[in-house]
Amino acid sequence: MTAEGGLRHYLDLAERFQAERAAGAPAWLRALRQDGIAQLARQGFPTTSLEDWKYTNVAPVRERTFAPVHTVHEASMTEAVARLSLPGAGPRLVFVDGWFVRELSRLEGVPEGLTVRGLREALQAGEVPEDAVGQRARAEASPFTALNAALLEEGAWVDVAPGTVCAEPVQLLFLSRGVGTLALASPRVVVRAGARSELTLVESYVGAQPGVSFTNTVTEVTVGDAARLTHLKLQAESEEALHIGALHVSLGRDSQFASHVLSLGGALARSEVHALFGAEGGEATLNGLYVGQGSQHLDHWTNLDHAHPRCTSRELYKGVLDDQSRGTFHGKVMVRVDAQRTDARQANRNLLLSEKASAEARPQLEILADDVKCAHGATVGRLDEQALFYLRSRGIPRSEAERLLTLAFAQEVVGAIPLEPLRAQVEQLLIHKLPGAAKEGRA
Repeated sequence: MTAEGGLRHYLDLAERFQAERAAGAPAWLRALRQDGIAQLARQGFPTTSLEDWKYTNVAPVRERTFAPVHTVHEASMTEAVARLSLPGAGPRLVFVDGWFVRELSRLEGVPEGLTVRGLREALQAGEVPEDAVGQRARAEASPFTALNAALLEEGAWVDVAPGTVCAEPVQLLFLSRGVGTLALASPRVVVRAGARSELTLVESYVGAQPGVSFTNTVTEVTVGDAARLTHLKLQAESEEALHIGALHVSLGRDSQFASHVLSLGGALARSEVHALFGAEGGEATLNGLYVGQGSQHLDHWTNLDHAHPRCTSRELYKGVLDDQSRGTFHGKVMVRVDAQRTDARQANRNLLLSEKASAEARPQLEILADDVKCAHGATVGRLDEQALFYLRSRGIPRSEAERLLTLAFAQEVVGAIPLEPLRAQVEQLLIHKLPGAAKEGRA
């Protein structure tokens, strides 16, 4: 399919959706969808000639006719939900191909001060305020954010009242069925954490079975003054899947936000994190780990906007790449004119386990203030031969020595995951997937 034909497919899809959903939708939601259509038509799908997409070719999206699929077989998903759900009594929303499935979810026992609902239900009930949606993730941000806005209907609404401390995490489990579909999932996750509240939110994107699918997700988070929010995203979809996700966060005065991004699946996967310091004294921590094998392409793009004084950011992304996989990291830290006493640190580290694997790193600092402490750095390297020799001299086979050293490299990010059950889940996924960890026949 030509580039023009691929764009036309998605525009036609969005226009039909808008016409079908117009009745009963509030005026602001109709306007948001229409703006998404207009922005998608204006921008078109990105090409590698654009700086922000230089290393990522989205032709696999453009060349297939993905569309929403709304046929759910709860019984076939029960086992996957049981296997992937985090233990504990916290709320759990389950989505299949992007659609909320109440029968598979757990909504009992939600503590006072916390609202957790499917977004479509919340919109129909008039519970979602206009200023909570589309203000942080604007359609002009990218054509994929525009496409998500054009098809905006389903997702999750998480609202934490001021002063509420949530002891249990909220889990959003997104399952892709894969086989037999070209399903397009367009969830919008909207989170509002009131002043002095505390919340841990887990977004898990997992392929229930192998197959081609396309997930185009947008998450909008507002962190109130002195609030604390931890966001964990696990992307472990089928290695034939396509995944593009954007997280947009606004931080209030003296708030704390932590993001942990773990990218393991997808033939093509891009994860974006945009954080705006909207007031003084905010703290943001961004951690990421991407592990590729075969011909996977894993792309990570971060943007930290220090727009106010006395804010702190710490960023560490690590990549482990084997076979012919490719990992990219583009991290930008902007320090604006009035953002004095900014303290920002950014690092990207990549480990290549194959001669054909590749990594691109593009850390950027743009500093317009003078009273700041900022640093960045990036490395691309291979396993330490001296360390391998030391382990092998102790009788450890090469494959196991590689496993130990690679796990040690990844542990700095994995060990920082504050939720033990998710940390254990990620460790198990790494053991089964880790590139080069158990290859026999190496000298």
